[in-house]
Amino acid sequence: MTRLEARRRRRTPTALLPPPGEPRLLALSWLVKTIGSGLYLTTSTLFFTRVVGLPVGRVATGLSVAGIVALAGAVPLGRLADRYGPRRTYTALLGVQFATMAGLAFVRTFWAFLALILVFLLAEQGSSAARGALVATVGEGAERVRIRACLRVVTNVGVTIGAAASALVIQADSPAGYRALLWATALTYPGAALPLRRLKATAAVVRGEKGAERTGSGWAVLRDGRYAAVTAICGVLSLQAQVLSFAVPLWVLRHTEAPRALVSGIVAVNTVMVICLQIRFSRGAEDDERAARLCRRSGIALLAACALISLTAGLGGWSATALLLLFAAALTLGELWLSAASFGLSFSLAPAGLHGQYQGFFSLGRGAATALAPGLLAFLCLGAHTTTGWLALGALFAAAGTVAPWAIRRREPA
Repeated sequence: MTRLEARRRRRTPTALLPPPGEPRLLALSWLVKTIGSGLYLTTSTLFFTRVVGLPVGRVATGLSVAGIVALAGAVPLGRLADRYGPRRTYTALLGVQFATMAGLAFVRTFWAFLALILVFLLAEQGSSAARGALVATVGEGAERVRIRACLRVVTNVGVTIGAAASALVIQADSPAGYRALLWATALTYPGAALPLRRLKATAAVVRGEKGAERTGSGWAVLRDGRYAAVTAICGVLSLQAQVLSFAVPLWVLRHTEAPRALVSGIVAVNTVMVICLQIRFSRGAEDDERAARLCRRSGIALLAACALISLTAGLGGWSATALLLLFAAALTLGELWLSAASFGLSFSLAPAGLHGQYQGFFSLGRGAATALAPGLLAFLCLGAHTTTGWLALGALFAAAGTVAPWAIRRREPA
């Protein structure tokens, strides 16, 4: 294929999709699942508080406790994917999520809620690891990174569709509507499993790029210091997601005079940029050195974002609006580079045949960041010393990105 033909191909709409066959089936499965995520994320708290009658504090406590405990299942469930095959494991975990989500529609007590949400989040941790291992079986090298980038685009599209659909239920604000939405969400899990039936049944031994074969036994990831370092770096950088979802709404409403609707505008800028740019930004991330440099770029972009938002304290009107939109663009650039680096490093640094447990371990970085973010961001960015706090957070991002090239040069485990 000539360069001109390749350039023309990149301009076609289908170039934004995974290749036909198994990668596209995986994307279809993920689209169905993330539509369910959009339905659930926007209405679940309303259901548990307004319909079940649980206090907001108890719902928040239950979600936090279950989320932290569920982290312990990431590596063991990832190991199951290595042992029994990622397709089989992922499908089984989707079945568990279907059962628990449907059960949540009938809860009446806090303890029933806590038990079901814990099992649900355990299955979510495991399905993330199994899905990562499944990607490893349908692509290699640059193609594997591109598939992950496509899945990230699909995530944004699916969640947006689900959130838009849930707006009708929120407007009606009826118990029957919220309960029906949970059942609809539950059905997206078997719906996501259907396209997987057409994937080939992958064995528990996977041949990697270098032709090496390993079985899914042992706990190799727990002895891999280099992978742990990269996981920690990407985990710190992934705090940016909680900046967008947790800190930004409170900051705009409490610390600026900007229009409240700007919160939705910032989210829209983020969503559109990810959908349009993630695949392009992920090119070349299969190379470890380039992926590490992308981490460094992410840290610098996130530092710039924190500096921009710190300047908006007390501002209103067009000044605050302009700075916050620039903040949204810088934050999303950091997210795009981080995602691309994560796609490459999480696979290329893992031994062939052990992608399940390694993907499970990698998910711990983001999981820990999600659990710690509310307290950290509230202390640094929403307290008394907001400008200093934002700059301190930006410095943390920059420091994490800067050490990434050093981290990948550490000696591989024996």
